[in-house]
Parts: sequence; C-alpha cells; structure tokens
Amino acid sequence: MSVELPVFDISKPLNESSLTSLQDACKEWGFFYVTNHGISGDMYQKLRRFSGGIFGLGDEEKMKMGASNYTPRFIASPFFESLRVSGPDFHASAKSSIDAFSDKPTDEEFSELMKEYGEKMTELCEKIMKAILSSFGDDLHHKYYKSEFGNCQGYFRINNYTIPLEQDNQEDDVDLLEGLGMHTDMSCITIVDQDDIGGLQVRTRDGIGLMDINPKDEALVVNVGDLLHAWTNGQLRSSQHRVVLKRHGFVGNRFSLAFFWCFDDQKVVFAPEEIVGGGEGGRVFRSFKCGDYLRFRESNEKGKFEKVGHTVEDFARTEDRN
Repeated sequence: MSVELPVFDISKPLNESSLTSLQDACKEWGFFYVTNHGISGDMYQKLRRFSGGIFGLGDEEKMKMGASNYTPRFIASPFFESLRVSGPDFHASAKSSIDAFSDKPTDEEFSELMKEYGEKMTELCEKIMKAILSSFGDDLHHKYYKSEFGNCQGYFRINNYTIPLEQDNQEDDVDLLEGLGMHTDMSCITIVDQDDIGGLQVRTRDGIGLMDINPKDEALVVNVGDLLHAWTNGQLRSSQHRVVLKRHGFVGNRFSLAFFWCFDDQKVVFAPEEIVGGGEGGRVFRSFKCGDYLRFRESNEKGKFEKVGHTVEDFARTEDRN
C-alpha cells in the first residue's frame, strides 16, 4: 500500500494553505514531494551514466577511493553500494575519488557535474528549509534561518542497488529483500532523486505498518532528518524508512541520489522557545553538539545509519516517550 503525500511547487512562495499542508506532512509522515526544483532529467541521466561506469569497476578499483568516499556491498547491505561526494567543495571531493583510479579526459566533466549538482541541491535545501520555517509563522523564518541554518553544509550519496545472482536464483517464496535496512537520517533534511523502480518505504506513526513512497514524475522526495526533529522539539517527524528490492522480476540496478543537508559539527542543537511553546508539553530534547551526535551514530553499532537501533531519541531525549 502506498501513501499519498502532498506535492509542493518549490519554485514559488507557498501560500498559507500550502504551508499548513507542508507542516501537516512533516508532522504525520516526515515526507513530501517537491516539483520545479531545478534538477533536470538530463542532469540526472548524466549522473547515472557516469556513476554507472564507476560502479561497474571491479571491487579492488572501487576500494581505492577510500572508506570515506566509497561504501562497498556488505557494509550496509549485500545489495547496496554508495559513492559519497561532500560539500562545500563538491568538485574537489569528486576529483579525489576519481583520481584514485583514473586519469581519463572525461574525469573533469564528472567532477564538474558533481559540483553543479551539489550546488543546485544546496540551493534547493535552502528554499525548502525556509518554507518549513515559514510553516511555523513568517517571523520564525526571518528570525532563525540565518542564525540557525546559515552554516549548514551538504553531501550526497550516489546509491546503486543490485541483487547478486546467487540470491536471484534461490527458489523460495520471499519476494522482497532489504536493499537498505530501516533507519532514520542524520540530517536536517534529505532530498532523494530516485528512478522509477521504487522500493522506498516509510514506517507508520504507530510503528506497525509500512507504506510505499512511489516515484512521481519530475518530483523529488524530501524527508525530515533527526537534526530537524530535535530542533523542532520533536514536532516534525524523522521517520524510520528503508529500501526494498523485488527479487523476482528485478532487472538491472536501482539507482538513487540522496542529498543530506546538515548542521555544521560545532552547531549546538537546541529548540527555540517559540518552537517549544508551540508544541504539547515542555522541552523534550536536551541541547547537544551536532558533531557529537554524528560520532555517536557512526561509532555505536546500534546507531549506524543502516540500523534502526539508537537515534536522536535515545541520544538526547529528556523525557519518557510514552
């Protein structure tokens, strides 16, 4: 079963009704779609073509990119590998990866494409974040965007999902495989550009059900991450989600681009009084330094991004969730 999420044209200011719908979506699901986002289908196809050449290399060649840039299969999932490109200098990040195994003339074109994509996604995140803040009231946007979110930085992961032949040939009734396990994102917001294969699922608020978030033509998927969840005192939902692959009939690769927009490591995350007062009850998250939380997620086995395990709820919540 799929969830019908609202779609927002991010190229123009949202009216009062749309802002209300935006906040409702962020509270109920933590997911929504945006259109007219400035990322062309041609850019997406170029990224896919260049990235496909990298993912098609042998494991030894790909590992030359280093653990901080390349996540091989069997780290997060047997079916998932990922190339990371970090900002603010997306060109240098991409170049450092590609230089590890190649010196082709087309390498510069790849790095320039990564730079263009990273900068466009950064601008898009800024627009989306301003809209989310405006959904709490216009004063909040003007008062807090620059001081709280002005130093945010982004990085993106180019994700490749495949099903090994030994899995594909198994004769059993299991159709769905976890391409990437249930997790929450370590970001303020995440923007996902996925192909038409689908497979993204979000857990329902009651923690029991799972709903499909289907690909939508010319739309990107946006979701609330743990950092914004804490900054809004838990009002906006950072939902557990995963990617599943249909083993029977699955052909080729599932490709997606996920852009993560985060506070800088030194940022102290603490909900403003205007936000706390607008919710039910009092303050529910203690203040914490963003870098400390990211290190917790990266070093704690139960907190790693591919597991439900520990999230910001366990790291910084000050009151009983029940």
